[in-house]
Amino acid sequence: MSETEKQANLFIPSISDLIKLIKIDSIYATSNSGKNSPRKDSYAPCPPSADQAGGDAPTQKCSCRVPEATKSASDRGITGAGVTGSRTSRVCEKDKEHALPEGASNPGLLRYIHNAARYRLPQCFEGACVSLKQSAKNNWVVGHSISFSSVSPGGYKILLSYVDKDKSIGVPYFVMEAAPGGQMSCEMRVGPSQGTRATVVAQIADAEIYSFESIFDAYFKTCTASIITVNREFIALHYMQAITKNISLGAEVVARGHAAELSSASGAGRWVSDDHTVSATLGNRGLDLCYARAIKPFLTVAAMFEVGFAIRRAIATLAYEWHTDQWTVRGSVDSDGLVGATLQRALGGKNAQLACAVSALLNHPNDKFRLGFGITAAII
Repeated sequence: MSETEKQANLFIPSISDLIKLIKIDSIYATSNSGKNSPRKDSYAPCPPSADQAGGDAPTQKCSCRVPEATKSASDRGITGAGVTGSRTSRVCEKDKEHALPEGASNPGLLRYIHNAARYRLPQCFEGACVSLKQSAKNNWVVGHSISFSSVSPGGYKILLSYVDKDKSIGVPYFVMEAAPGGQMSCEMRVGPSQGTRATVVAQIADAEIYSFESIFDAYFKTCTASIITVNREFIALHYMQAITKNISLGAEVVARGHAAELSSASGAGRWVSDDHTVSATLGNRGLDLCYARAIKPFLTVAAMFEVGFAIRRAIATLAYEWHTDQWTVRGSVDSDGLVGATLQRALGGKNAQLACAVSALLNHPNDKFRLGFGITAAII
């Protein structure tokens, strides 16, 4: 098993965490090959992630979503600036997609343009969680999770995923998360061709499909393109082009069927070096600036500035990530008075890998404090 797979087994299970068990290689501009590049770090376990739909996507009514009271330090997108999925979508840049022709080099997908900085934000959670995952030899991964919380939905969940381990590109795969109350989330991805990916994500609750999202990504030698649709009322078109080894430019067009006044267009750009990454998006809805720097091989700092033109609001955030092979610490503070931190610690084990996670979130304006503790066992 590779180092990436070993780290993935330490995650607290969620839909996106099970996906990360798949070994897929990301294709980025060749400028990211430096040892200390903020976009090239070795990532440690992280708590449950946000929903797949981006910050520009409509608010979902599914009752299995985390309520407002439990919003984490990583729940950005308050101002609505940036590109679809660049804030609430917690897709790690370690998730890989080596489906390009040999020798191809492109800037990756537009919706991941800010990941170098936003991945440093702590994924805070509340309550207690005990999880168990087992990877079978027949390409299936089964997980069980029990969570307890006073402010967010808890209880028992079962997780099931499938991936063809014999294929280097890691598709097709299927991931499902279900709760006894009938709440269920499903995600399926296929590769119609060597350079394309098609993904479908659905959320079901109360015997009704509350959210249905489809994504089609196309990878070319120096560029990528995506089409994202949500609930027949939201569509986004993405394009990202590598200009040089260090500079990439992109654009997004968002159209809404029932709220045309919320449609938007934005441009994006990114500059990278071995130790620095600067990314920006600017459109009629807002401005989003992100900066990440690898100070040492084990320390990365990030700064984010988000401005919403329509709501006339700006938010600034500082974050850091300190990691070793055995533990990872992430912390952040923003101009709204929200301070969060997480600690993930690998406990080891010969036949069962163990990991624990501690989360703390302090909301100064509301004088509220949230504490979380989780344990994960991965049987390999």
